[in-house]
Amino acid sequence: MKAVIMAGGEGTRLRPLTSLLPKPMVPIVNQPVMEHILGLVKHHGITEVVATLAFMPQVIQDYFGDGEEWGMRIDYAIEETPLGTAGSVKNAQSLLPRDEPFIVISGDALTDINLSEVLAFHREKGGAVTIALKAVPDPLEFGVVITDEDGRVERFLEKPTWGQVFSDRINTGIYVVEPWVLDEIPAGPYDFSADLFPKLMEQGHPLYGMVCEGYWCDVGSRESYLEVHADILDGKAMIYVPGVQASETLWVAENATVAPDAILGEKVVLGSNVTVRSGAVVADYTVVGDNCVIGNDARVEHSVLWDDTFVGKHAKVSGAILCRGVDVRAGAVIDPGVTIGTESLVGRGAHVGANVQVFPYKRIEPAATVNSSIIWESTGSRSLFADSSVSGLIGIDITAELALKVAQAYGSLLPKGGHVVVARDTSRAARMIKRAMVAGLNASGINARDLRVASPAVSRFTTQKTRCVGGLHIAASRTDPQALDIRFFDKDGLDIAPWEQKKIERLYFRGEFRRAFFSEVGEIIYPPRPLEYYTAALHEAMADADLSPIWSKVVADMGCGAASFVLPLVAGSWNLNLVALNPVVDVESTFGCGEATDESVAELRRAVELFGADFGVSFDSGAERVRLMTSSGVVLDGERALHVMIDLWCRTRENVEGAIAVPLTASLACERLAAEYGRTIVRPGRSRRSLAQAIVDGQAAFAGGATGGFIFGDFFPAFDGVLTVGMLARMLKHLDTTLDEVASGLPAYHLHQTSVQCPADRKGAVMRAVTEASAGHDVDLTEGVRVLHEDGWVLVLPDANEPVVGVWAEGPSDDVAHARAANWAEIVVRAISN
Repeated sequence: MKAVIMAGGEGTRLRPLTSLLPKPMVPIVNQPVMEHILGLVKHHGITEVVATLAFMPQVIQDYFGDGEEWGMRIDYAIEETPLGTAGSVKNAQSLLPRDEPFIVISGDALTDINLSEVLAFHREKGGAVTIALKAVPDPLEFGVVITDEDGRVERFLEKPTWGQVFSDRINTGIYVVEPWVLDEIPAGPYDFSADLFPKLMEQGHPLYGMVCEGYWCDVGSRESYLEVHADILDGKAMIYVPGVQASETLWVAENATVAPDAILGEKVVLGSNVTVRSGAVVADYTVVGDNCVIGNDARVEHSVLWDDTFVGKHAKVSGAILCRGVDVRAGAVIDPGVTIGTESLVGRGAHVGANVQVFPYKRIEPAATVNSSIIWESTGSRSLFADSSVSGLIGIDITAELALKVAQAYGSLLPKGGHVVVARDTSRAARMIKRAMVAGLNASGINARDLRVASPAVSRFTTQKTRCVGGLHIAASRTDPQALDIRFFDKDGLDIAPWEQKKIERLYFRGEFRRAFFSEVGEIIYPPRPLEYYTAALHEAMADADLSPIWSKVVADMGCGAASFVLPLVAGSWNLNLVALNPVVDVESTFGCGEATDESVAELRRAVELFGADFGVSFDSGAERVRLMTSSGVVLDGERALHVMIDLWCRTRENVEGAIAVPLTASLACERLAAEYGRTIVRPGRSRRSLAQAIVDGQAAFAGGATGGFIFGDFFPAFDGVLTVGMLARMLKHLDTTLDEVASGLPAYHLHQTSVQCPADRKGAVMRAVTEASAGHDVDLTEGVRVLHEDGWVLVLPDANEPVVGVWAEGPSDDVAHARAANWAEIVVRAISN
């Protein structure tokens, strides 16, 4: 016997679930509806199937193929124009037997009806057609059927009103049909219930209806879609659930990963390769598809998540449907009744209100509140760069596909045949992305000079000194261990300018990449001894500083990063008695290594005390920034470390002319320190590039930020943690002082920083209100609005990427600084709400 599965449904009422899928391919407990139907007919001994297709037939054919994977044979009959239910089966007549009945079943309604009993009933009664009937509470949306005591059909009525309802038994769309019946179906559109069955009854052919006891659901709406999942999890439907049944109410795929402190509720399904991170809650009646990630402290309840969905940390999803590839960022809230279409993005801190429908490929801005459905609005991401890099979560934002295209866009801006330095940190993720970017560069006719694992400082130095046209460095983010930063350098080794970032973005989003043909494809070159050239330059810079060569004892936490390559090579010649912690770069040994935790600080403090060190230092993974610890175990915050370095540089570099560059948010203590030695302070901006550009342009000879990064203008215009340690040790010995003594003699400062959540479309209004409120004050507009006071300042600046407006303030006391920040934050809040 053969079965005909009617799989031509478009499922318009299910949109946006069916915007990109035919209705039979909508997943239920992580398998398409039609796959469940195939399993049902096979369970009842039917292994030959004909599927009638209409809407998006290729999707179904690509998934099921010839049926071999399911131990079945599947043939297809495709409608060129809509033929109706009976017409679609007539279209498949050549594939059906002429000597035995066949069964017809819908491929988009979920059921566990006993087909064997229906077939036995048909054989017993000997009718032309047997219809499987089901009693339902609300028959208004279905075809109602009335039968006599013997089961013979007496009357049909399609989708009646309550005044017309004469039975609660509905037509399930499951039929057993004698082969000669197809000869009664004319060419063109024709329906079983409206056309064929009444015709057969008029001709006197007996039709029978069998009332079935199993489960049946049409899945015709988003509400019924969630309901059918609840029914399966409650055991009302005998439907196969993929995965291992870990308990009576929990199904988990063998390769799913659940953190020890994550919480799984009752009636939960976790698909293949799912990750549930620390503190997350997957509450009752939740189905999570394959390859999904539930972030730290996120909560998902009474929801269905399709494959490849990401739920960020502290996000909350309740009673919602998230289609394939949906990206819900940290802190977002999705209310009951919401459907988020395929590959849509819900920004950080956004709130999607109850019953909102978001169609595929849409983007909800960070911190936005959405209370109406999003169907036609534009969807494109507005930017690629965050500050000076392309940054994001690996596998979510940063993928091999993105890396390939970004590298092609970057390479398309550079002279064909040019050379670009490429390097990475020790992580596997960075290695993968680097390889994709090398391919993208080569594809645009650019040669890649691969340094393999190297620090950003080595990458920048090599870019400039080997006359390359640019550079790339890929490394784990210093703010999120799950994220990567892709940084782009110009020919001078500086971060590329904002206008260059915009050019890359335009080419990336347009897909306008230069092609390299057979003889033009770039090469991969492995430069010899780049680290030796860099350390030779460090030796020369230290010699030129002409500071005291007295030996210092330093404990350095290498952070399992790039410092491990460089500092041991120069420590001896710099007269550093080095005690190294975490000096490993083996990727298998470095998970979590180098993160700034209470434990790592305590370990550094114990080592400083044990070895009687002059000071301690911990490096970031790229060896660009350092955190300083005095010999007494005091950790200097970034601002105080900046003051220390300014004071020491002014006192030991009298023969070097030039100002000192600091960020806009640095305290006025910088000016007071510099003034003691006849120096001036310049504030070119907040970014690393702005500080480096001040060095390149000759505005400053030394620069530093409040994040532990320092630039020595007579060496190279970039943050360099290794040189910072060497210079710090030499400057302290030259002055015969200690880090404790220097820090204790510095002026006090009082800074306060706060931020206000602000939707992207309100940032312009906010800055207009801030500008108006600053009238009558001295104002610096280098970046944002910086209002100057005699004893401090306030800076209001929107974040370029996040839904945030930052407010920084300084005053003569903590109370004043706090009050100033609060006052301007209130101005921002009022501007957002107006």
